[in-house]
Amino acid sequence: RRVWFLVIGLMLFFWILPTMRRFCYLSLVWTPALLWRSPGTVVFGLQWSGPVFIKLGQWLSTRRDIIPSDICDAMGELHEHVPASGAKRDVRHAVTQIPQLELGSLMGGGCVAQVYHGKFQGQEVAVKVRRSGIMKRLEMDLKLLHKAAWIIEHLRPQLRWMALNEALENFAFYMKQQVNLSQEAVYMKRFDANFKARKNIIVPQIYAHTESVLVMEVAAGDSLSNFIKQNHSKEKRLEVHGVLTDMMAKMALQDGFLHGDLHPGNLFIQLQGAQQKPLVTLIDTGISIQMTKQLRDFTKEAMGAAFRKDAFKLGSAVVRLHEKENLTNYAENVEQLKDDMGNLLLAGCFMVGEEIWSKRFATFEDYNGTKVSQYFDFLMSDLSSHKIRVAPDLWSIMTAFALIEGSISELGFGVNVLGSCVPYLMNHFNPLDWIRRKQTLAESDKNSEAAGRK
Repeated sequence: RRVWFLVIGLMLFFWILPTMRRFCYLSLVWTPALLWRSPGTVVFGLQWSGPVFIKLGQWLSTRRDIIPSDICDAMGELHEHVPASGAKRDVRHAVTQIPQLELGSLMGGGCVAQVYHGKFQGQEVAVKVRRSGIMKRLEMDLKLLHKAAWIIEHLRPQLRWMALNEALENFAFYMKQQVNLSQEAVYMKRFDANFKARKNIIVPQIYAHTESVLVMEVAAGDSLSNFIKQNHSKEKRLEVHGVLTDMMAKMALQDGFLHGDLHPGNLFIQLQGAQQKPLVTLIDTGISIQMTKQLRDFTKEAMGAAFRKDAFKLGSAVVRLHEKENLTNYAENVEQLKDDMGNLLLAGCFMVGEEIWSKRFATFEDYNGTKVSQYFDFLMSDLSSHKIRVAPDLWSIMTAFALIEGSISELGFGVNVLGSCVPYLMNHFNPLDWIRRKQTLAESDKNSEAAGRK
């Protein structure tokens, strides 16, 4: 009996020990952030906590409604500044997984995987290799985060409307997608099929893959991060801008399938031929978002209300989406929220007159200088202030759009959200709505010109 007690005790000890060791390490790493709560200490804590926390920081960097803006700005840097260092065991694993594969130097890295130069069947390739041990680390860190969320909700019952554990489940869903490189291969093939008819948007060809190794064509050109630093003409940047805005609208309205992580490092630009036509390559599709029918119906309903400039119906569409997902149980003053959100979204979709923008902005300068991503922040803040938890799918879509909009804005032009969507909405309006739509866009263009934005 003593022997059995000893065996069971040792099993429990070695099962609990890694979790306890991880908990102690995280407690030490996060002590500076708990004491000083500065952007630098928070980013330090995320970087030293490992890939799962870095990805969590990237994921949370859009939540300005619940996290201070300076910390969001600092966490946003994690999208393109992730430490990369090759590991010999990862290289050995990759060449055993894929016959005839040779790995060369390290090209770069992210939270989940590293990318190497390589050769496969005699041709140059890019090889994405999942970091060793990330699956176990993901499971352990998610358990600890769920425990932390449980403690927060019991110590601060007024925060239960935020449903932290459900939010973590949503994060876990997308994180588990990204660590499965076979799933990324499926997404790459889907994007390739969606843009097959477009000659200006491509996805690298896939040569081989497993759950932990992905062998693909090398993306040609420069990342958008580098492209914007080069001396390209305004006309050429405007061409790239047009390709990207059309891509954004097509993903959302025609395909219902979006790249969820389109920061400037995941868009490659190549100028081809004598006319230097832009060719855009999409990479790193591990986080991709399938829009539900409910969300697609909401998008069309909301855009219809926007074109008719009906603020209350536009706000009502947002609230109704959350009601259908049972996220309004703690909601307060919903009727006022509908009107507030409607006017906010109208101001974001078009350049509107003072009778609309003045309901949300103190001055025209404030209104004219607000970006699309900031409207998403305002929307989430409105919902949070009325104790409505942002619908996870809607948040994912807004985060994806905020990243794309941020990337496009780097080219030096604004993003005309509704204007880019027009070609994909033509079949959803009757003739009267068509006339109204044209009038609304013409009025918006006129206001934009008066504001010096076109």
